[in-house]
Amino acid sequence: MAVQITAAQVKQQLSALGYTVPDFMIDAYLCKLEGISECLAASGHDDCDLMLIQVYAVTLMAVTASSQRIKSQSAPSGASRSFDYSGDIKNMRNTLAALDKTGCTSGLPIDVGTSVGFFDVVGG
Repeated sequence: MAVQITAAQVKQQLSALGYTVPDFMIDAYLCKLEGISECLAASGHDDCDLMLIQVYAVTLMAVTASSQRIKSQSAPSGASRSFDYSGDIKNMRNTLAALDKTGCTSGLPIDVGTSVGFFDVVGG
């Protein structure tokens, strides 16, 4: 596989989304990603898709393992910090699924919850 993302790139992505993840956890997620490198290499994706697949996969592993992210911060000593405990990660998961048509990432520990369906019975 020609493209391999780095811990610094993962930190940059997570920071842009408002998440702070310890370095050792990022290293562990990258290690999990290494486990699917042969599948990704054989998938025939171009370098751009490979980078996106890797970034989305590691980001999703990190954000689904931690449900809290910083929503806002203030300081010069009216110190304040608020957290968001939800976030819409399903769009990111759908994008990953659309990119990873061979299913290389399907075995990674990514949990975006389950969708709830609606079933209506009308009697007559």
